[in-house]
Amino acid sequence: MDSSSVRSDSATQRAGVSASAGPPQPPVSTPEPLAATQEPVPSATPGWQRLWTHSYRLGLRWLVTGARNGWRGRRVGLTRLLVPLDPWRYYELGRVADAEFSGRCLDVSSPKLLASLLQHERCGEWIAVDLFDEEIENWRHVDPVLDLRVEDATKLSFAGETFDNCICVSVVEHVPGDGDMTAMAEIWRVLKKGGVLHLTTDVAAEPREIFAGEKVYGAASSEVDGRVFFARHYGEHDLEQRLLGEPWEVVLREFARQRDESIERAFYRRAPWSYLYGGLLRLRCADNFEVTDAPVFAAESEHSVVYLRLRKPAG
Repeated sequence: MDSSSVRSDSATQRAGVSASAGPPQPPVSTPEPLAATQEPVPSATPGWQRLWTHSYRLGLRWLVTGARNGWRGRRVGLTRLLVPLDPWRYYELGRVADAEFSGRCLDVSSPKLLASLLQHERCGEWIAVDLFDEEIENWRHVDPVLDLRVEDATKLSFAGETFDNCICVSVVEHVPGDGDMTAMAEIWRVLKKGGVLHLTTDVAAEPREIFAGEKVYGAASSEVDGRVFFARHYGEHDLEQRLLGEPWEVVLREFARQRDESIERAFYRRAPWSYLYGGLLRLRCADNFEVTDAPVFAAESEHSVVYLRLRKPAG
């Protein structure tokens, strides 16, 4: 589910892109002109902590208003209260939340908590998209202020050079076939010249594809030789060839791995009972990452994550 909670669940809902399936696409559209907004004030509070707090803010607000709305959006609302951030999101979402944002901004199928926080903090005017209409509808009941739309990241309806910034967290690795390259080309198209993309994805010493036992994305799932594609881990060559095909300026390339992977494994192994202590993950996960800017793909880990900050050249 796209609620930045349990990675296995959130990834299935958050992939939000498909090379072969998706809802009917609306005509090309351009967001309405922005009203004047207050300039964001840089926060000294770490991004993960602001996200953690905002998750409870949303969950408690949903809890207060939920009864008169028939408890619609309860899957997202309850998740916001039980598991504000799952283990990897302390790095991925927190790292991107620490960046500066302004102007028109697009979230391509990332966990909606991030765009919700940045909109709340007036760090840009945000549109958050996802392939799954149920996910979008649930989030509308939890954060009615955020502009949420159903979109296929491989066929975005927005006009070219519309956005100043874009985020895409833990998404492209879940797109089957060449859909990841198509999604990257679409993000390039809708970014203004000089615009910045913040991207995270999974990497490993050797590239590999991961398959699931069921169609976790429903009709958007893709079968390869009778197996259901779930995700890929990019090797160094794949990262360059598949995701950096456009002439991006690489502003930042940062790799992260978990110091203690047993924390994540135990959390998922004990689910759903582990959700009861989801809020306490902050005590172990916030400092559970080794970060380097060196292009290192750890052989001993199951996988690492790369954070790329990419700029579309202004010229």
